[in-house]
Amino acid sequence: MIHNGIDVEAIKNAVDLDEVIGRYVKLRRTGRESTGLCPFHEEGSPSFTVNPAKGFFHCFGCGAHGDAIGFIQKITGLDFKEACAQLGGHEFAPASPTARKVVEQPLEVNWVPLLPVPEAVPPLMAGGEWTVPIWNPKNGKLRRMKPTRVDAYRDAEGRLLGYVLRCEFVEQSSQKLKKWTPQVTWCVGPDGQQQWCLVKFPTPRPLCGLDALAAKPDAPVLIPEGEKCRAAGAGAWAGYAALTWAGGGNAVGKTDWSPVAGRDVVLWPDADPAGRKAMLGWHNDAGNYVPGVAQLCARAGAKSIRMIDVSGQPDGWDIADALELDKWTPRQLAAWAANRVVELNVVAPDVT
Repeated sequence: MIHNGIDVEAIKNAVDLDEVIGRYVKLRRTGRESTGLCPFHEEGSPSFTVNPAKGFFHCFGCGAHGDAIGFIQKITGLDFKEACAQLGGHEFAPASPTARKVVEQPLEVNWVPLLPVPEAVPPLMAGGEWTVPIWNPKNGKLRRMKPTRVDAYRDAEGRLLGYVLRCEFVEQSSQKLKKWTPQVTWCVGPDGQQQWCLVKFPTPRPLCGLDALAAKPDAPVLIPEGEKCRAAGAGAWAGYAALTWAGGGNAVGKTDWSPVAGRDVVLWPDADPAGRKAMLGWHNDAGNYVPGVAQLCARAGAKSIRMIDVSGQPDGWDIADALELDKWTPRQLAAWAANRVVELNVVAPDVT
């Protein structure tokens, strides 16, 4: 790639990233990567990694990220052309005494999701069951999580947009098992630094399963609530394209439903009042009608809309419960559902 008359790729390919960064940071080799104390923020344990195979460095503590040229710019204060010249001449200037200020306060205020996620981004899961440190802008802290599910959201071309995690915990006051389903996106901070963050998808939010929808252009569309049910439905019935949305019943209106235009849609609500409200809409405390999935699919131009009547099932029962807990077979559940189909004559809500 030629940038301002400079062959950037040739420069990056000609240098050893470990050797370049090793002039400023004491690195320790750990498998395919090297780790060390980040030169851009104060820390007591290493969160700075170098991946020579992929050509980037990344700090899980402050979000600093880039290639060899970007590192030289940050550590020395040189501009782009000067950094390229330094790398091309293999003569390295000392680190700037103000280098830490580049990302000294990176994890505050506005963090903007980058969709799709850039290809060189480090993976969310650090290996095993734990995530890498994720920044929470609301409380100003990094945290690692041990989710029971990790569902990737991808666009129609299969490019990663972000994740929804499912984390389970026991509530101390009630001793009941609770769940938390945070959205995690790759974000850019106010000074250009990048980091995995607990930041929701921008509105209108993407649907989960857009890649499957694109791969099955003639298939009917199954829409249950939640990523777990979407995955269960997708695994049970290959003839359907399964979709769901992020954020639960209250986030139905924050979602982009346009991909269902021209498709036959089957809604599968959870067996509780909240599930029915999410699919069919409800009146809020002010008496105003809030459209559900059915109305929003109609607005988007769905060809037909049907719903599975789940009345009579245990409170909260869903597709995943039927297949995983009740041990129904996919064929058995499909036969049951075929006798519970309700045709919906839906009026699309006015666009406001």
